[in-house]
Amino acid sequence: MRSLAIWIILFSRVGLCLAQTRPLLPDPNFDRRSDQQYMDSLRSLGQQHIRTAERLSRTLRNDTTQLEGLRYLAVVFKQWRNPPGDSSLYYATKLVQQARLLHNDLYQVRGLMLEEFYYRVRKNDYPKALQINQQASLLAAGLPKTSSPLWQVEMNMGDIYVMLRDYPKALQSYQTSLRMLPLNTLVSRQNRKLLMAQVVTQIGEVYERQKKFDAARIQFEESRRLNRETTSLSNIIYADERLGDFYNTRHQPEKAIPYYEEALVGWKQLNSAVGEASVWARLAECFVQIKNVPLAISYGERAMDVARRQENLRIRQMASQALYHAYRADGQTEKALIQFEEFNMVKDSLNKQKRVEETLALQNEYAIRLVREEAEKNQLIQQRELMDVRRQAEIARLRAEAEREQIAGENRMNQLRQRIETERLRADSQRSRLEQRARIESLSHTIEQESLMRLFLVSGLAMLLIFVAVYYRKSQLIARQKQEIEGLNRGLEDKVAERTVELKLANDQLRAKNREIEEALLRGQTLERKRMAADLHDSLGGLLAAIKVSLSALNPTQMPEREQQIYRNLLGMTKEAFAEVRYLSHNLQPDELEKQGLSEALKRLVNKLNSSQQVTFRLDNTQLPRLDKTTEFNLYSICIELCSNILRHSEATEADIIFRRFSTELNMIVKDNGCGMDPADASGMGLRNIQARMDAIRGRYEVHSGANEGTTFIFILPTSSDMAPPLPA
Repeated sequence: MRSLAIWIILFSRVGLCLAQTRPLLPDPNFDRRSDQQYMDSLRSLGQQHIRTAERLSRTLRNDTTQLEGLRYLAVVFKQWRNPPGDSSLYYATKLVQQARLLHNDLYQVRGLMLEEFYYRVRKNDYPKALQINQQASLLAAGLPKTSSPLWQVEMNMGDIYVMLRDYPKALQSYQTSLRMLPLNTLVSRQNRKLLMAQVVTQIGEVYERQKKFDAARIQFEESRRLNRETTSLSNIIYADERLGDFYNTRHQPEKAIPYYEEALVGWKQLNSAVGEASVWARLAECFVQIKNVPLAISYGERAMDVARRQENLRIRQMASQALYHAYRADGQTEKALIQFEEFNMVKDSLNKQKRVEETLALQNEYAIRLVREEAEKNQLIQQRELMDVRRQAEIARLRAEAEREQIAGENRMNQLRQRIETERLRADSQRSRLEQRARIESLSHTIEQESLMRLFLVSGLAMLLIFVAVYYRKSQLIARQKQEIEGLNRGLEDKVAERTVELKLANDQLRAKNREIEEALLRGQTLERKRMAADLHDSLGGLLAAIKVSLSALNPTQMPEREQQIYRNLLGMTKEAFAEVRYLSHNLQPDELEKQGLSEALKRLVNKLNSSQQVTFRLDNTQLPRLDKTTEFNLYSICIELCSNILRHSEATEADIIFRRFSTELNMIVKDNGCGMDPADASGMGLRNIQARMDAIRGRYEVHSGANEGTTFIFILPTSSDMAPPLPA
C-alpha cells in the first residue's frame, strides 16, 4: 500500500508539471467580442498563462510559451470591442522587446504586426504603420514559408496602398498574401479560411473602386463561400451584408433582399440590436425601390428607434433616408420633410467627420510618401555599398590567389630540398655499409687486402663522381624551378598592376564621358532656347507687328466713342504683347550670358526690370567670378524664376541680388521686403525646378521667410582654386 501511495503521488506531480509546462490557450470566438464577461475571462486566462510560464525554468520551449502568452493577450485586446486603454499596444510592445532579447524573429514579427494594427486602425498613423511593416518585412524574409508572417505584411501593405489610391500595387500585395496564406501551418484551419475570405473581400473592394463590377461581384461571392465554410457567424453576416450592399448600390433590390434577410437572421442569433438595425435600414431602402411602402416604413421606423437609443449616426442616416423616400411615396409629406431635415443634420455631422478623416488621410499620404522616398534612398545607398564591397572582395580574391601561388611555389621548393636530403642520407648510409664490410674483409683476408682496397677505392671514386653529377644536376633543376616561380610571381604582380590601371582608366573615361554628356546637354538646351527665342521673335513678333499695322490702318475718328476706346485699348495691348514677346525671346537665351557671362546678363535683366516695373531691383556682383556655362545658365534661370515670383506674388517694393565669395564656396542671395511665405508650403513647380537646377550644378539652397518679413533665398555653390577672379565693378 505504501508503494502504491508513493506511485500515486509521483504521477500526480508529473501530471501537475505537464499541466504547468503545457497550458492550453483557446482561440478567441470572434462572435462574442461584445461579451464583456467572456473577453474578461480570456484576459484572465492569458495572464495566468504568463504567470505559469514565468515560474518555469529557462529553456527554449518555456521561453516560447511565455512569448505565446504575451501574443495571446495582445490578440485578445485587439479583438475587444471596447478595450481598456492601450492594452493591445502594451502587450504587443512587450512581446517585441522580449522576443528581441530571446532572438526569436518569429514572435518579434508577430508583435510588430500587432503594433502595426494598432497604429493603422486605432490611431490612423499610416507613416508609423508603414515603418513597422518595412521592419517586419526584413525579419519575415528570413523565416521559413511554413511559419513566416510575410502574408500579413503583404495584406497590411495592400491596405496602405488602397489609402494611397495605388490600386495596382494594392492588388499585387493582396494576391501575394493570398498565395502565401495556405502555406502557413501556424494559422489554424478556420482562421486561415477567415483570413483568406478577408483578403478576397479586399480584392473585391479594389475592383469595385476601379469600376470592375463583375470582377468585384465574383470576389464578394467567393468571400461569402469561404466564410460559410467556417463557424464564425459574424464573418458570415458581414459577407452577406457586403453582397447585399453591392446589389443595393447597383439598384438591384430583388437580389439584395435575400442576403439582407440571411444577415438579419444571424444578428438575431447573436442578439445584436445594432446589427439588426443596420440591416433593417438597408431593407427599408430596398422595399422602397420595389414599391412595398408599408414594409419599408416598418423597417425604417424600427431601425430609427434603435439608432437613436444607441446614438449611431450611420444607421440614423440610412434610416432617415429610407423613411424620407417611403413617406414621400406614401403621401405623408410632413413626416417626409421631418426625415429629410434629420437626414441633412446627420449628413452634416458625418461630413464633418469625413472632412477630418480626409485631411488626416492627406497628411498620412504625404508622410507615407516621405517614408517610402527615404526607404528607396537607403536602398540605393545599400546597393552602392554592396558594389564597393564586391569590388574590394575581387581585389582581395586576386591577392589571395597570388599568395596561394607563392605558398605553392615555396612548398614545391621545400619538397625538392627534402628529396635531395633524402638522397644524400641514402648515399651516406650506403657508403658506411661498404666501409664496414671492407674492414671486416680486411681482418679476415689479409692477403687480399691491397687488391680489395684498390677495388673499393675505385668503386668509391666512381660512386662519388656519380653522386657529384647527380647533385649538380639536381641543383641546376632546383635553380631553374626557383627562377620559374619568381617569374610567375612577377607576372602575377604585373597582372594585378595592369588590372588596377585599367580600372582607374575606365573610371577616368566614365567621368570624361559624363562631362561630355553634360556639355552636350547644355549645348542642346542652348540651341533649343535660341530656336524658341527666334521663333517667338520672328513668328509671333511678326504676327503682332502685322496686327498693329492693320489696326493703324483704321480711322478712329469715324468710330463712336466706345469703339474708339476699344481701338486704343487694342493698340495698347498689342504694344504690350509685342514688348512681352521681345522680353521672353531675349530672356530665353540672352547674348550677354553666352558672350560676356552671368554678370553682364544680370545687369541687363535688372535694368529692364527697373525700367518697366514698380519693384526696385539692385544687383551686387562685385564678388561674382566667371563660372562655367552650365552653372551660369542655371543661375540665370533661377534669377529669372525668382524675379518673376517677386513681381507676381511678393507685394514687395525692393529686391536685391547679391553675390558673396568665400574660401570654399560662392553664395548667391536673392531677397525682397514683401509679404513673405511659409517655407513649409514651398512645394510649387517653380521651386521644384530650382531644386533640380541646384542638383545639376551640385549646389544647395536655403529659404528664410516669415509673415510680413520678406523672403530670402541663399544659394550655396562649391568653388575651386582655379576659378576665375571676380570681374571689376
